[in-house]
Amino acid sequence: MREVLSAGEMSFREESGRWVVEEVSNQSTGYCPDVSSWPAVAEAPDRIGIHHPSGFTHEVVFRRCRSCQELSIVWEENFVCVFCGEDLPRKRNVGEPG
Repeated sequence: MREVLSAGEMSFREESGRWVVEEVSNQSTGYCPDVSSWPAVAEAPDRIGIHHPSGFTHEVVFRRCRSCQELSIVWEENFVCVFCGEDLPRKRNVGEPG
């Protein structure tokens, strides 16, 4: 079995008779991929010749709360846990042992 390199959502549109990637995000609360996973995402449409943006059109930042251990999405640089109100770490900590 191989490691999952990224995950998220991708939408397409037809442009001049060809499919292109319209939007792409790393929003996956199952895998919580970092925004640095973009190269792994871009590889798939590159391999089959589909034009795509130069990066995620919607970047999602995930952090695990050190106090309550819940997974949070950071909105607008607001590093605060939505469950308990504690500050979230600035450095990525998803996937680390609790």
